[in-house]
Amino acid sequence: MKKILIIGSNSFTGSHLVKFCLDHDYKVVGISRSDEYPEIMLPYRYGFKPQEFNFYKLDINKEIKKIIEVSDSFRPEIIANFAAQGEVRNSWKYPDQWFQTNCLSVVKLSDELRKKDYIKRYVTASTPEVYGNTEDNVEENHIYLPSTPYAASKLAGDLHLYTLFKRYGFPVVFTRAANVFGIHQQLYRIIPRTIIYLKMGKKIELHGKGKAKRAFIHVRDVAEATMNIAEKGLSGEVYHLSPEEDEISIYDLVKIICKMMDYKFEESVNLIDQNFGQDAKFSLSSRKIREEIGWSQSVTLEEGIQETIIWIEKNWNKISQMPLEYVHLA
Repeated sequence: MKKILIIGSNSFTGSHLVKFCLDHDYKVVGISRSDEYPEIMLPYRYGFKPQEFNFYKLDINKEIKKIIEVSDSFRPEIIANFAAQGEVRNSWKYPDQWFQTNCLSVVKLSDELRKKDYIKRYVTASTPEVYGNTEDNVEENHIYLPSTPYAASKLAGDLHLYTLFKRYGFPVVFTRAANVFGIHQQLYRIIPRTIIYLKMGKKIELHGKGKAKRAFIHVRDVAEATMNIAEKGLSGEVYHLSPEEDEISIYDLVKIICKMMDYKFEESVNLIDQNFGQDAKFSLSSRKIREEIGWSQSVTLEEGIQETIIWIEKNWNKISQMPLEYVHLA
């Protein structure tokens, strides 16, 4: 049985990767700095009892020695790292903490892992924000123009990993995904938050008047693509994960959700000028992974939204009592 260690297994994409790997006969160890979330937020425990999964509560910023001990004991062929400070807006408030997690801890961890002969692949979840604002379908060789502390911190970690590949042959691959969505997502994210606010009768605030454009890719497609890259990708390479559909403005996204739930858009939103320093548009080409690895998406935006609506409505009694805002942890 193949083995994978997933760091950041409590994260949205990390937890879905846990489930994907368990469904495909992997033995999985998960590591996150917080306790496992309630099963409603963990796809691998939502109606399941995983048999080949062990979880360790360890902080990448404080307990790298223990993480290495777990890795040495488990000896995984694949390590995937999703541990990150990921909120763009809050990176302006706490840039030192973003660099600590996204760069310095990555440097310390990877400098130990590069010495391990059992590792055949290290997957790092990067971000398209390293490119800054993009207009065309940019490919993986696009220049870096990070415009936020979050993007700069992620790029710094990526560049260090690439030096390890060049110097030591460290088997790293980089994934950069469009906006990931789906069931079990953090409730403050735009799609679940819109659904919840509509059900609660609360106004949805659209910063920058909702003009920012994003491409949305379903989390199950990202999990599958990540493993395709882990198994078939080339070390040192970057792979974009994006849908075939064009980008959509947040304004139009919320409008679609309102229509699907039979709410009047104009009565459900507040348009706000301020956009908190986020880039206006990300546009990625995923031609490389489609042509070289043979991956393709299976879930459309509308299908994923409908699934999320059903998930929230099915679990409304619990979800309606959960925090709806981002809670920062140092």
